[in-house]
Amino acid sequence: MLRRFFPDAVPGVVPRRPLVPVLACLLVLGSCATLGRQEKPPPPPPPPGQPLTPEPPVQPEDEPLPVKRVEEAIVVAAWAEPKTLPPGGGQAQILVRIQKPGGKRFAGVEVRLRARPGTLYSGGRVLVTDAEGMTRDRLTTHQTAVVTLNAGGTRYRFPVPVAEEPEASPR
Repeated sequence: MLRRFFPDAVPGVVPRRPLVPVLACLLVLGSCATLGRQEKPPPPPPPPGQPLTPEPPVQPEDEPLPVKRVEEAIVVAAWAEPKTLPPGGGQAQILVRIQKPGGKRFAGVEVRLRARPGTLYSGGRVLVTDAEGMTRDRLTTHQTAVVTLNAGGTRYRFPVPVAEEPEASPR
């Protein structure tokens, strides 16, 4: 086939002619990507009323916790009271304090929390700091939980451990 476009070609030597005839040949055969093979058409869409195939679920760590971004520097402190839950789990208050770098409390900052595993009283809704720069939520869990929070556009994480069951001493 190359002889048609390059009649004076010597075997093993690349001819110094433009590649336009070669490209035209590839276009006639199909396309450069398929080289003449026919690709399967995409599957037809499902009939109306039939559920679509869902996309793979987003990992909980990757889900966004959207809040209004704070344009100035903030200092965030977040903790649980009690620090450690008793064996079997329970409830803890999640406290968040937002300050400006000089120590002045920062009111009106949006905060959103998530806990895995466990549930929060807020249900993941946006909380707003009060005049003291504080907001709180209540965590209920039976296992050690990781609380993720987005305060003013910056994400933080901290654990809320559940104490181990004491081992029974043999008698």
